[in-house]
Amino acid sequence: MKCTLISVLLLALLFTLAACGGSEGKPSPQPPDAAPPAEGTEAPDAPAAPAPAAGSDYVPTYQNCPLPMNAEFAPLLDFLGEPDSYFEAASCAFDGLDKTYTYAGVEIITYPDEEKDYISSVRILDSSVSTPEGITIGSTQEDVAAAYGADFQELGRQYVYENGDAQLSILFEDGAAISVEYTALNDLLG
Repeated sequence: MKCTLISVLLLALLFTLAACGGSEGKPSPQPPDAAPPAEGTEAPDAPAAPAPAAGSDYVPTYQNCPLPMNAEFAPLLDFLGEPDSYFEAASCAFDGLDKTYTYAGVEIITYPDEEKDYISSVRILDSSVSTPEGITIGSTQEDVAAAYGADFQELGRQYVYENGDAQLSILFEDGAAISVEYTALNDLLG
């Protein structure tokens, strides 16, 4: 059952990318504006993480760096350094490229608006990364309700929380989270 669900989700992602970008999307070993990777995430003289303004209480973090939805990504990319993988494709909704940056345990997708890229989603990929409230892949429905409350919309096996310009969606299978994703809400994205 889990393999079938994952296969269906992967196929849906592939069809979305194919429909949006056709053959123009191209993988790249690193994004054009990536900074060199940091030597360590906890170095004593390491620069402080940028703190962009958040329009929601739902703000994921990665390597102690907040990643608010709709925040400009360039300063955050400079802090996070080179991703493990990078992909870009023509945007379905905007002029320019949607970009996907994959780091250990997290995937960050951006959308273009004029000359800048903004965060459109952050997906937790495995249990090595958790939300600031401690929710990760494998957390139970009870853990999620304790962390975020009962004010959610239940869509099938998914709890959806909204606050300000962010939506937090947690998909469950057999009572355990198999997907944790933050998505931007704004007039441009719908």
